[in-house]
Amino acid sequence: MYREAEILNQHIQDYDFTREDFSYAEFTNSDFVNCDFSRAELLGATFTDCSFIHCKLSALITGTSFEKCEFDECDFGDAYIFRSQFKGCTILDCSMGDCLLSTVDFTGSTLKNVNWRGAPINSPPIIIDGIEYPIVALDNGHMHVGCEYNTYEWFYNTDEKHSARMEGLRARRFWKRNKQWIFDMLKARKLYDYTSG
Repeated sequence: MYREAEILNQHIQDYDFTREDFSYAEFTNSDFVNCDFSRAELLGATFTDCSFIHCKLSALITGTSFEKCEFDECDFGDAYIFRSQFKGCTILDCSMGDCLLSTVDFTGSTLKNVNWRGAPINSPPIIIDGIEYPIVALDNGHMHVGCEYNTYEWFYNTDEKHSARMEGLRARRFWKRNKQWIFDMLKARKLYDYTSG
């Protein structure tokens, strides 16, 4: 119904879009209030100057563009967000739950009181792809390395033997090759200073 649709100046409220196909649709200057996008497919969709208020966004968000959009009290739940962009967006009081991010651009976006696994973040995550275990670094003192989520301090104090017990030889080699530059990057971004104490 919405695949390749062009929607302009619409106000949509209390609508269930579960499993709806929005592939390559274009939405401009439209509002979504209390809508459910669970398992919806937003492949290549474009949203410009749109607002999402109290929406459930546990969707497949792939190659999707959100530009100058507002997200207020939305739940991204276990969304899969891949090769997508949130440019100049405002993301307020939302929950990212267990969503997966890979190659996501938050250029010019503002995040405030965004809940990530029970801890708030107030700036866009730093996402590093193209390595064995993708990294999502957050401003709440935590990061993901592959599927492992813990504090920066925990990761810094994890030695190669411990990483080998978690995932085997592959993880041990990964940590040996990459630990130093990962923590140098976190220090440069003022997220975690491993040299202080």
